[in-house]
Amino acid sequence: GIFEQMDGPVALVSSEELAFKFAVNNINRNRTLLPNTTLTYDIQRINIYDSFEASRKACDQLSLGVVAIFGPSHSSSSNAVQSICNALEVPHIQVRWKHHPLDNRDSFYANLYPDYSSLSYAILDLVQFLKWKTATVVYDDSTGLIRLQELIMAPSRYNIRLKIRQLPLDTTDTRPLLKEMKRSREFRIIFDCSHIMAAQILKQAQMMGMMTEYYHYIFTTLDLMAINLEPYRFCGVNMTGFRILNVDNPQVATIVEKWSLERQIPQKPDSGLLEGIMTTDAALTYDAVHIVSVSYQHAPQMTVNSLQCHRHKPWRFGGRFMSFIKESHWDGLTGRLCFNRTTGLRTDFDLDIVSLKEDGLQKVGKWSASGGLNITEVPRQNGMNITDSLSNRSLVITTILEEPYVMLKKSDKALVGNDRFEGFCIDLLKELASILGFSYDIHLVQDGKYGFQDDKGQWNGMIKELMEHPILSSLSAVRLGGVSPVTGTGAAVLASHSIALSLSSPSEVTRSLGLESCNSLSGI
Repeated sequence: GIFEQMDGPVALVSSEELAFKFAVNNINRNRTLLPNTTLTYDIQRINIYDSFEASRKACDQLSLGVVAIFGPSHSSSSNAVQSICNALEVPHIQVRWKHHPLDNRDSFYANLYPDYSSLSYAILDLVQFLKWKTATVVYDDSTGLIRLQELIMAPSRYNIRLKIRQLPLDTTDTRPLLKEMKRSREFRIIFDCSHIMAAQILKQAQMMGMMTEYYHYIFTTLDLMAINLEPYRFCGVNMTGFRILNVDNPQVATIVEKWSLERQIPQKPDSGLLEGIMTTDAALTYDAVHIVSVSYQHAPQMTVNSLQCHRHKPWRFGGRFMSFIKESHWDGLTGRLCFNRTTGLRTDFDLDIVSLKEDGLQKVGKWSASGGLNITEVPRQNGMNITDSLSNRSLVITTILEEPYVMLKKSDKALVGNDRFEGFCIDLLKELASILGFSYDIHLVQDGKYGFQDDKGQWNGMIKELMEHPILSSLSAVRLGGVSPVTGTGAAVLASHSIALSLSSPSEVTRSLGLESCNSLSGI
């Protein structure tokens, strides 16, 4: 195997290399797959993107006599090794996403990563199921546009409008981009990036007040489970992703648990990741070793001989062994393993649809190339029970001073926080918080007005805050106050001196600003 060294002060071993050794050792120990054979391997390490070194290492390994070469992962190095393997007819096993042109003539490879075209259909099917009419696609690099081609072409065939944005280059600071999307009221966002980048985006979105029920994020990474989602469980944010690791299978769960136990690494507080989790790349590498072993078991007696890059004399069993690999089937950590016999790509596979719940990341459905999307759990609706939506939440309350509803408490001591206020609304708020199980922080409307619409259609006061939902501590806003009549286009007239507790989405606010009166609450 040829594996890249991870960047850092000290060169780190990649998860693919660890999984490669883990798989070989398991096969040699168990003796069920290859009872009469002991697998041996040669590990070569290169720097990322060093295609010359990758070529040299590949030639070194071929001179030893090998049945296949695994890796490297990154495109330029992988292409260099692929060219050599194709010339000498030795299978090249790939586990990372790679763009294969339609006129690609390389035939001596098998790629275990789900084919990008099929993945693109999975994302499109999910967006259609959610009935999104508008969405923002945020991609990391130009390859994202290839991976998402079916979705990007959707506006020409479906009733959906897309806005395409790119993550900033050479930095993990996405706050300017997030700020722009927040200002433009882009609430349905698809992120195409690594799970490492996704972890940073989520942390910064929380700082920007964008982790609320107003937002729905879809992540295309298959490693959402490797992100520490604990800080976001009770935010109300809608987060959906895909998973190929078949953790529902008890045998898979046992192997994944064993992997994690052998790699108990201290948490890095700023990474936003869960250390020791088996990532998709590691699982695919594990499966790759097994699919080659299965193929070798079923292949007729083969001899392995030394090959020289400068002689261009191919391995005489290479074509036959490559066919065995493409025809093999295996139920691995990543589910059904089979290849397109012509292209060597993995076009038929199953994906779990996962969603963030208060209990953590949960499976809510499944997608397959043959069966399409099957959602087994009805997604959370906007009109969910208010008691469910407020439980364990921390809310920001905006209000206006008006006797006897909300008043500043008179005291000889300097008061801070919620202790500054008293009144009927304050007492009611305390009681509601006790019953419904939420905490809160009160602050006054900045301009001290209920809200009126000017000639340009712009609102001010409490209504403006309700529409823009300014959020402190990354939490959604709730409004409580004695409300005077409000008039204006699209706004319902409110009863004088009524009391309202409202938790609304921006789109709901623009349609109607009607709030529940105190009389309605009296029956609770």
